[in-house]
Amino acid sequence: MYINKFKIENFKSLKNVTIHFNEDLNILTGVNNSGKTTVLEALSLWQECFSKLVTEAKRGEKGYKRGDYVLGPSYNKYFPFNEINSVRSPNFDDIFHDRNKKNKILLSVTFVDEDGDELCIPFKISSSGNNYVIELNGYSGYNHQKLNDYFAFLPEPISLIYSTPVAQINLDEDFVTDPIIKEQLLIRKSDTVLRNRLYRIIGGLDSALNASFQSDLNYVLYNSDKKIDFRIDTNIQKDAKAIICFRVGAKDVYKDLSLLGSGTLQIIGILLNIHLANVDKKDLNIVLLDEPDSHIHRDIQKRLLDVFNKYRKGLQTFITTHNESLIRSAAPNQVFHLEGKSSGDIKSIHFDIDPGHLGLHFKGIMPSSLTPVIRSIGNTTGLDFINALESDRLVFVEGEDDAKVFRILLNHQLNNRKKYMFWVLGGISEIFENILSYKSVFSNIKNGVSLWDKAVLVFDKDELSDEHKNLFASKFKEKLGIDTYCANSYTFESTLLTDLEKTSKLLSKLIENATGNVILESTILIDLTNHYTNYKPALEAKFNQEYHKNAFFRYKNSKADKANIIFQQNIINLDTHTFVNYIPTYFNTVLDKGEFYKLMDKHDTEFVIKQTIDQYGINFSIDSDFIEIIKLVDKSTWIAEWDFLTNL
Repeated sequence: MYINKFKIENFKSLKNVTIHFNEDLNILTGVNNSGKTTVLEALSLWQECFSKLVTEAKRGEKGYKRGDYVLGPSYNKYFPFNEINSVRSPNFDDIFHDRNKKNKILLSVTFVDEDGDELCIPFKISSSGNNYVIELNGYSGYNHQKLNDYFAFLPEPISLIYSTPVAQINLDEDFVTDPIIKEQLLIRKSDTVLRNRLYRIIGGLDSALNASFQSDLNYVLYNSDKKIDFRIDTNIQKDAKAIICFRVGAKDVYKDLSLLGSGTLQIIGILLNIHLANVDKKDLNIVLLDEPDSHIHRDIQKRLLDVFNKYRKGLQTFITTHNESLIRSAAPNQVFHLEGKSSGDIKSIHFDIDPGHLGLHFKGIMPSSLTPVIRSIGNTTGLDFINALESDRLVFVEGEDDAKVFRILLNHQLNNRKKYMFWVLGGISEIFENILSYKSVFSNIKNGVSLWDKAVLVFDKDELSDEHKNLFASKFKEKLGIDTYCANSYTFESTLLTDLEKTSKLLSKLIENATGNVILESTILIDLTNHYTNYKPALEAKFNQEYHKNAFFRYKNSKADKANIIFQQNIINLDTHTFVNYIPTYFNTVLDKGEFYKLMDKHDTEFVIKQTIDQYGINFSIDSDFIEIIKLVDKSTWIAEWDFLTNL
C-alpha cells in the first residue's frame, strides 16, 4: 500500500496542488520557499487528522459491526491550536493560504493497495476561534465498511515519522516512553530521543533487526570496509539516563555517542527511521526527512539511496533536498521538481522534461532530465558531463529524437533504476568517421570505470540488408568492445509496423486522448493492416532503377568503404558488379516476404498511419506524434523490436 496521490488546497503557500507520488522513494527539490517542507507538513497534518478522527463505532449503532472503526463522529471535530503538533506555525492564521481563515484547507490522500484498489480519504480543516475544525470532507454516512476492509491494522494503520537533520545531540538524555518519542518525532525534535530509539534496536530482543540495522549502517558509512559498534551502559528498567557509547573498529576505545560527527548522527537517525518503522505491524510506514543531506558526504548519499531503494514494501519515504549530488544519484522517476507555483499537478520528472529541439546539426551529450532541475537550484555548469560520468550507461545514438524515444521506453521498464545519458552522434556517417576517436577519448575519462566501459552504440538499419546489419553490429562490438544494437526495421519509427496489433492499441489510445472517442482496436487493426499491405505498390514504384543506383553509392561509400577503414578489412566481400545487383535483389526479396517495415522510412510510416486514423479527426505527423505514441506504451503494447533496450 502506498500514497498514490495527494491533493492540497489552501494550505500555507499552496492554493491547489495535486502531487502524484511513487510507491517508495520521493525526492522533493526546488529553490527556497518552493513548498518542499510545506508538502511534508501537509502529509504530517493529514496523518494527524486521521489519528484524531478515527474512533471505534458504537455498539448496536445501525450499520456497524463489532470492532468497526469510523472517521467521526461529526461532533468530535474541535481541536485546540496547541494540540496539533505536525505544523510549525507561530500563529493560527499562518496555516491558511494568504493567511485568510476563510480559505478552508483540504488535504486528500488517495491510497493504492497491492491489488490496485484505491481509497481516497479527504479531510477539511477550518477554524473556530483558536481551534482547528477537522472533519471528513463531505461527511454523510462515509463508506465505513470500505475503510475497515481496506486497512488491516485499524485504528493505527499508518506510522509516520517526521525527522530533521541531527547536527548534534544533548550530552545526556532521559529514558522516555513510546508516546513521548512519537510526539518528539512529530514536532521534529528527533535529536532529543536519538539514544532512546537506538536503545530500542541495539538493546531490543530482535537480534535480526539489530543485525540488519548495523549492516546497513556500516554499508552507508564505510561501504562495509569498517564496523561501528555500540555499547549500552545503562538499563531502561533501572536507570533514568540513556547512555550509549560507540567505537569504530576493534582497536578503537568506546566513547559517548555525543562525540560522533553530525553526518554520522544524521545517518543513524535516518536508518532508525527506516528500521523502527517496521517494528510495529502497520499497513503503511511513512518517513518524512527534511533536508537530511546537509552534513553527508556525496558517496555516503549514494549508498544511502541504495538503502532507501532496498526497503520498498510497506515503506514510503519523502525527502526534501537542494543537494545536486543526491538528486543525480536518484532515478528520475523519484525526483519531483517544485517550482514554487501555488497551483497545478506535480509529477516526477520521469523523463518528461523536454529540452526542446536542440538543432538540426546538434551533436554531443543530450541534456539529462535532471539538468533543468539542478540548474534551477544551483546555476551549476558542466552538469551534463557530470551526469554522464555518474550514469550507469552512456548510449550513443544517431539523433536527438532517438535519445528522447529511448528515454521514454527505458522508463517503462518496471524496477529499472539505472541512470542513462545519451550522446547524439549526428548521423550514421559520424559513427563510421569518428567512433574510434570517441573510444580513444572516453576510455581515459573515468569515475570508477571509464565512460567507454559503460557505452552502448545504437544505429539505424537504413538500407542495410539483414545480413550486413548483423555483420556490422557484430564487427562494431568486436572492434569497439561495447554492446551494439540495430533494429530490423529501416528506422526506429518503422518499428511500429512490425507489430500491427499492438500499434493498433496505441493508435486507439492516441485517438481517445485527442478526441475523447473510443474506437475499437479491432477496427483500427483492420484499417492499419489494409493500408500497410496496400503500400507495396508505392514501395515498388519508389525502388526504381534510379533509386537502386543512388542506394548503391550510399551503401558503398557511406557504409562499406568507411567500415573497411574502421575494421581494417573488407568486411563486405562483394565486387562492384555483384554489389550493384545485391541491393535490388535484397529489396525484392523483402517485398515478396511482405516485410515492408525493412524498407519504409519514417515518411512511409507516417503515410500508413495517417491513412489509418485520418478519418477520426487526427492530423498525424511522424515528427511530433511519434513521441506521443511512445508515451502511451505500457506492458501490453511493448513491441518485440524494442527488447534490446531491456539489456541496456
